Amino acid sequence: MVLDKMERAGDASEMNGEKAITHDQNRLQVLIDDSDRFSLDGFQENDKKILSLLHQDSDLADNHYTFNGLARKLGMHRQSLSRSLHRLESSGLVEKRGSGYSLSKDLSSVLVKKSMVDLENLSKKLSMQSANFLQILHLYIPDEVEVCEIVKGLVGKWFGNLRWLGLAEGDGGFILQWSCSEKFQMNLKIVSRYATVESNAAGEKDRREAVVCSYRIFENIIKIFQRENHSIRQGTSSFSHYN
Repeated sequence: MVLDKMERAGDASEMNGEKAITHDQNRLQVLIDDSDRFSLDGFQENDKKILSLLHQDSDLADNHYTFNGLARKLGMHRQSLSRSLHRLESSGLVEKRGSGYSLSKDLSSVLVKKSMVDLENLSKKLSMQSANFLQILHLYIPDEVEVCEIVKGLVGKWFGNLRWLGLAEGDGGFILQWSCSEKFQMNLKIVSRYATVESNAAGEKDRREAVVCSYRIFENIIKIFQRENHSIRQGTSSFSHYN
């Protein structure tokens, strides 16, 4: 736990109901809320932006973003992002998996109330920035094709001007996200067996490009359909030959 690491780094003393920790002659105050909860007051603003993005709708989805995806999504310089991720990983709040960076624990269970409110306000700002998405394409996924195979086939993929951002996964389905030429975002939402491609492109030129991007996503889904159908036919053929 972050608090434990901080305590090992220096001597702790009680001060006005807060726990003060001394390290290298500098005094760092960590607010204690009922138990072992801690505050983000000592963290950088970029650290909080990363946490707020990964925490966004965390009650509904598990968010995963690649390093480049975080940089594009937050408009953050790569060196600044690298330093922030190092701090967050060292603190035990963020971890890197195969699909990208994600929260390593439920923030609502480890942060004081004030820090949670701050993060939720940041999340609302991020949500407002990406609220104006328009649906472009709708697709029904056939029963013989596994939804998880489509997700697995598209996660982390780049095609044309589309650059991979990240994945939000929850009980309600999946949201796969790409950035197009650093100008606008494309999302593929999959709920049950229904898929929707949407974009927040603004302006006639970008919207036309978003339509082209949506068909690129569609084409890659069709390729996965074809691979899956080929595998099914091969399996059926082998079974028939065996009998």
